Amino acid sequence: MEINGLITVKINFKQSISVLLRSKIMPMKFLFVLIVFLGTSLGAVAQDNAAKVSIKNETYNMGKVTFGKPVEYWVEVTNTSKETLKLEGVRAGCGCTTPDFTPNQTFKPGETVKIKIQFNGSVLGKFTRFTDIIISGGLVKQTSFTGEGVQ
Repeated sequence: MEINGLITVKINFKQSISVLLRSKIMPMKFLFVLIVFLGTSLGAVAQDNAAKVSIKNETYNMGKVTFGKPVEYWVEVTNTSKETLKLEGVRAGCGCTTPDFTPNQTFKPGETVKIKIQFNGSVLGKFTRFTDIIISGGLVKQTSFTGEGVQ
């Protein structure tokens, strides 16, 4: 059978590649399709080993906060992946927030690391602040806290 200049025959995979490369179809097109197929297949395998965490207090409500009085809370990051992870850093979204953590701390599957988030209480009225937690493997998780600054 011939379709668009391509002769198709039921043969094994190695012979199929050989036939395709010798046919009128440009070998570069075949190579491109093969690379795309392998890339998506390998990407699916890599996702099984990807960094995964669960976060306690990912969103936290501080309630009413007295203006100028510092407050804090804890975020707990649990390794839910199959590999040991590293807490590479924690980045506050503004100068009123200070994260306290152990840089480059490693934690095995099932283990938890704790991060203290401190807020200096410098806001009157409702507020929301964000903190980025940076984990090995390119994983960045954002946490937030809300509250209301009062006199």
